[in-house]
Order: sequence, then structure tokens, then C-alpha cells
Amino acid sequence: MPLSPGDAAPDFDLTSTEDALLSLRDELPWYAVVLYVFRGEADARVRADLQALARARPALARQRARPLGLSPLPLATLKALQGELALGFPLLCDDRDFAAAYGVPAGGEGEPAPAPALFLVGGDGKLLWLENPVAGLDAALAQIDKALAAIAPARGSYPRAVINRLVGRRVDRGR
Repeated sequence: MPLSPGDAAPDFDLTSTEDALLSLRDELPWYAVVLYVFRGEADARVRADLQALARARPALARQRARPLGLSPLPLATLKALQGELALGFPLLCDDRDFAAAYGVPAGGEGEPAPAPALFLVGGDGKLLWLENPVAGLDAALAQIDKALAAIAPARGSYPRAVINRLVGRRVDRGR
């Protein structure tokens, strides 16, 4: 059954281009999440969408929202894409097909990849807005802006468990 606003957003825990394991449930106490899901190669459309999200990042941050990209492309490819486009937000390697839980089809062998999708997840873990597939990012971002303006801001700090996990990662890297 397709997802609708008000449904619980499927949780994920995926490796990011920032070499960290990101979980949706860990992001939500701090930010609402704008999740951009793309299945195929980073073609001109996907690149333009990601750059639009990067340009929108400061406005999203003022509304306590954070963009994330989700793709089954290999992590090395996603890191190169993030660096090339200077995104300023992480891309997540969807190596376990969490996109399917969001209703983004995989596409068949030899078929073109399905169009990207865009989701807005509020601090309570529920979908506030979605467009699957997303027709145009500029119009979608305007709708997301309205949806964010209508909700209360997320909490101002990460939960202690998240802070401890992040600090532990930094300690491990120093060895």
C-alpha cells in the first residue's frame, strides 16, 4: 500500500557519504528530514535536483529541517557525486533497499530507472508531505516550506544515546 501523509515513515540505518551510520530515528529529534530518493544513475535531472536541495539547505536549516539523499549507488560513487556537486548534506547508500519501503519502485532489468521521489518526515516520525514521483523540485520545495511552517520546531539537542554514539566514533577514529 502506498504511503500517505500521516503514515509512520519507515526507519532506516544506512552508511552515509560522511562515513557515519545515519538512522532516521536519530535525525528526527533534531531535524525534520527532507528525503530525496533516486534509484538510477545520477543523470542531469538527479544532479539538478540535488543542487536545488543544496541551494535550499540554508532555508531548510532555518526551519529545523535537513535534506538527505538516498540511492542504491555504491558509496564511492555517492561520495564522488557529493564532492563534485558540493552538496553540503549527506547521501546515503541504500544497500538494503529501504527505498522500496517508501514505495519507490526499483525498475526492471533494461528499463529506465523510475523518477525520483521526495518525502518530508516530521520530528514525530510521520510523513508530513510526499510526492512520489516528484514532478519538479522547485514546486515541491515551496510545498515543503509551507508544511514546515505549519509544524512546531524539532527539539534543540540530540538525545544522549546519539551523542554518546557519535563521540564514541570520534574516539575510535583517533586510534
